Amino acid sequence: MSNTTLRYKAVTNSAVDSHAITDNDEYQFGCEFEFYIDIEKYDFTDAVERIRNKIQTFSNADILVDLVGLPTDEDKNHCVQIKPDQSLDSHGIEISIPITSQNGVKHYINHILPLIEEFGYTNQDTGLHFHISTIQKDGRNIAFYVYMLMCHDKQLLGSWQPRVGYSHNVMDILAIKSKSEARVIKTKKGTIWNLEKIEANHIEIKSIGGIDYHRQMDKILCEFDMYAECFDGVFKDADPKYRERLVAEHKQLIASLDGRTQAEFAIAVTEAGLIDRNR
Repeated sequence: MSNTTLRYKAVTNSAVDSHAITDNDEYQFGCEFEFYIDIEKYDFTDAVERIRNKIQTFSNADILVDLVGLPTDEDKNHCVQIKPDQSLDSHGIEISIPITSQNGVKHYINHILPLIEEFGYTNQDTGLHFHISTIQKDGRNIAFYVYMLMCHDKQLLGSWQPRVGYSHNVMDILAIKSKSEARVIKTKKGTIWNLEKIEANHIEIKSIGGIDYHRQMDKILCEFDMYAECFDGVFKDADPKYRERLVAEHKQLIASLDGRTQAEFAIAVTEAGLIDRNR
């Protein structure tokens, strides 16, 4: 444990127990909430403490609080974490939830968004991130290209205002003209793409965010379920004709470009890590 991290033991909460991952689950989920404490209304440290106390009423996980650095506890991914967010200013924080089920994420969304409304605010710098992965790795590899096309087709990737410098639509990669430009975009402040493949079996979704995002709970819950549905569909190849159509339409789009632009596109998507170099 880092010297600046405080651990608060969980208070038993049967409501969350019903959302625990079971032996029948194939996937696991996570979520991160970025926001600012309203320091005009609250003392920063006092607000964090009050938020922590309220989280204990609806979570059955230990809570790690660190206002200086990031928790390093070995089991941190199974705890609620309240910590600084490196992409935000001094009174910005992030709450990350423990690895949980799909319904577990929705449980936390229903409780944490009102805490943001009570103690803080969201602006163009802040966002909400989802993580979806298979519980078992065993060589599983998400077809990220297909997943990207499917989420785009369902109008998920562009449903929130783009946050310049923080989370760009992966489909906008078409606008990148060269390998060097792709490198520049990839290394800007914040992790730039609103959809990223973290590991072979693990996707991070960062499309949601912006001013007052925390006030759009119904939209967030709906889109979360759609992202999860797409993830399941890609892994199980649930509708081969649908995915074949998406790929064919995208290839047709690329084919309509001139030869130089096609080559630049191929370099850009590889450099940005959106398509494997060996593909």
